[in-house]
Amino acid sequence: MSERLQRQHHIGQTVVPYTIDWSENRETVGLSIDSSLELTVTAPMTATVAEVEDVLKSRQEWLLQKLYGLQEQEGPPYPKEYMTGEKLQYRGRQYPLEVVEADVPEPTLSFDEQTFTLGVHRFDEGVDDVSVRRKHQAVVDWFIEHAEVELPDRVSRFESRLGIDDVPVWVGEIDGRWGEYDSGTVRLNWRLIRAPVRIQDYVIVHELAHSVHNEHSGAFWNTVGALIPDYEDRREWLRVNGNSLTI
Repeated sequence: MSERLQRQHHIGQTVVPYTIDWSENRETVGLSIDSSLELTVTAPMTATVAEVEDVLKSRQEWLLQKLYGLQEQEGPPYPKEYMTGEKLQYRGRQYPLEVVEADVPEPTLSFDEQTFTLGVHRFDEGVDDVSVRRKHQAVVDWFIEHAEVELPDRVSRFESRLGIDDVPVWVGEIDGRWGEYDSGTVRLNWRLIRAPVRIQDYVIVHELAHSVHNEHSGAFWNTVGALIPDYEDRREWLRVNGNSLTI
């Protein structure tokens, strides 16, 4: 015998609908999310709603990972030394990296649509920890700079199709998520610039849809699906390949 209750759990601005399924055969509280991202909490008959909420609060990082695709099946790429012959991923494609000596005070990255070139002072040509960190920072700075331009441009492509315009867009560091809709602003993880454009578009549409629907309801997914019919495939790509977007 079991009883069910529909509730909502709040993680900042994110609303997570869930169902509590009380069961006589359960001794502990368990969480599960199915392929449609519906959360079910299975709890013993003696558990209170407050106790269930305490469990959800303790598992918020896990919930966000499941909902936004940052819990991956594959590990992050092997740490780079930023030497000629390595590759950098940009918009879903791998491009060769060439490191050249240059008269620069700190490493500087450029791209000619075929090859990334990292200009470094001769003291930064090695693979010691300091040199690698300096080259790493130059690469990160380049990707953030381009993400701040390119991702908002892609947001503007979908606004009118949702009947909205001039949505503020913030691009930067977001822990545990690819994006979020917060107080009227679309916030995007800068690492999305490394993903295929079709994946960028899925995350953007997902967040824009929250301007119309707060919850991950059927209406929400219908809105996403109207613009991204294969959103489930794109969401799965993020789940499996998201860690490849780290630098």
